[in-house]
Amino acid sequence: MKVGIFTDQFYPYISGVVTSITMLYEGLTELGHEVFVFSSIEEAMVASCEELKNFNFINIPGKPWPFKGLKDYRYTRHPKRYLKTIASYNLDIIHIHTEYNAAKLAKLAGRKLNIPIVYTLHTLYEDYMKYLSPFFDKHFHNIMFKVLAKAFMGSASKASVVKIVPTKKVLRLASKYYIKGDIRVIPTGIDLTHFYAENFSKEEIISLKNKLGINQERFVFGYIGRTSPEKDIKTLLNAFANLQYKNNAVLLIVGGGPQLEELKQIAKDMQINDKVIFTGFIESEKIPLYYQVCDIFLNASKSETQGLTYIESLASSLPLLVQKDDCIEDVIEDYYNGIYFDGEQDLILKMEQIQKAPTTLNNIKANTRISCEKYSKEHYAASIETVYRVAIEKYKE
Repeated sequence: MKVGIFTDQFYPYISGVVTSITMLYEGLTELGHEVFVFSSIEEAMVASCEELKNFNFINIPGKPWPFKGLKDYRYTRHPKRYLKTIASYNLDIIHIHTEYNAAKLAKLAGRKLNIPIVYTLHTLYEDYMKYLSPFFDKHFHNIMFKVLAKAFMGSASKASVVKIVPTKKVLRLASKYYIKGDIRVIPTGIDLTHFYAENFSKEEIISLKNKLGINQERFVFGYIGRTSPEKDIKTLLNAFANLQYKNNAVLLIVGGGPQLEELKQIAKDMQINDKVIFTGFIESEKIPLYYQVCDIFLNASKSETQGLTYIESLASSLPLLVQKDDCIEDVIEDYYNGIYFDGEQDLILKMEQIQKAPTTLNNIKANTRISCEKYSKEHYAASIETVYRVAIEKYKE
């Protein structure tokens, strides 16, 4: 098959959507399919981004959105003029991964070129509306959400033959997002082997700790992911600031995003900036080593659809301490491969307990890697391949 992946998010930016597309691209390619990624990225970035050289990447010219929170995204004027470009690839299937500019082009191509469409809902957008308009989000949240969900998610759903969601939680919310019809639950896969602890020597880990200025005796609480409001990193900072044993610990925050400078200022105002390390953006191929530097992975987000960094952490043999949420009910078993907390005070209590009980942490660590084997990229690609075949047959009918 010739597969066209349409997305508003792609390298050099890193996100769960980009990781999902990368795993799908690699998995489908290994199965013998030809895959093309269509997106809109600034031309200068296309030329300088090394990651893009690993893909059949087609850049659709676009302009930046006039919203501060969407500065990494672009829109294409007159999408019809690019139909000839898309037609030249003779696609058998189109797969929409985001709902905005790329989806508009994908829906047009599907309709005009008679190509069946599959759509994956990756993101629960309610926590992201503030990026479009803080005023309307504050005063007209429900109305704004319904309008946007129907116009974008509902439109992508209507244009697609089969819909994909990553978890049962998202399936339960599908109707709220105007997603109807044939919906399949398929967890996103990752290249688990990329994160295995045996890939890294003790010397490499010590060297990175020294580079980050982390004392080898300190306990390292680690967050890895995008630094943006919906991730609720402020809760992690507040909890760390109130730890009884914070002088023996470090909070490592790995990743870039729109809230990075604000979080640095918050840490400074709390007078914990000497114990909180912000790395900023880190290239994707270097991320696995950062998991090895940590003693436990933290996340307070309630906006995840699956939590790919959670699976990366498990593959890295790193236990998790994360906010209890339906989206990870199939990923984490409490006190087996991770620990749930519920709210900031509970987080503080469990952070302190973990520091005092290394045996508990070691017992959990023994179960992490084996618990994530079902999330391999091979299983993911094979499941999506089946959906494509179903979509093609249903489209013919």
